[in-house]
Amino acid sequence: MTVLPALDFSWLPAEWPGAQQALVITLGRLLLSLGLGLGGGALLAGVMRRSPRVEAVMTPWLLTLLAIPWVLILIAMNLIPSLGVRGGTAITVAALSSGVQVFALGRRTLEERRSAYLSRALWYAFVAVVASELLSRADGLGAKVRFFALYTEYSHLLFYVVLAALVALGFAAVGRLLGHLLPRTFLGRSP
Repeated sequence: MTVLPALDFSWLPAEWPGAQQALVITLGRLLLSLGLGLGGGALLAGVMRRSPRVEAVMTPWLLTLLAIPWVLILIAMNLIPSLGVRGGTAITVAALSSGVQVFALGRRTLEERRSAYLSRALWYAFVAVVASELLSRADGLGAKVRFFALYTEYSHLLFYVVLAALVALGFAAVGRLLGHLLPRTFLGRSP
């Protein structure tokens, strides 16, 4: 029977600057991908909302984009060493995966509640960024989790997993705030 060693956090003051740097990198990627996704998706949704003719032309494209498993594509790209995802590619895929969900809000009729599309947009962006860090990036919270998992530093691993969980909770809070604001925008109202 394997027993985990006692957790020692005496290293935390020395590790804290590195943790802050990893946190800033991950938050920067999340904010950039979410900003691009929400902005681009809202722009396309607004264009679609203005004209039934534009909606008729764009709906097949939208439905095709909604069917693409964006996060799985990113993971597959990371698992093939020669295709390792660089920073810009990861952010682009994260922005596309979230932007498509926001773009769907431009349709007059939806299969689900409008807030479900918004929450899926946030979740896709978060998972795409963290998955790219876990699998191939050399920096960010996901890279720290991967590093300490490989070298079985349990106290470090626990610290970075908790830090990533706090970022996920913060992202969920942003999602709730946006969910409350959504009905007040043109995307939240049915025409």
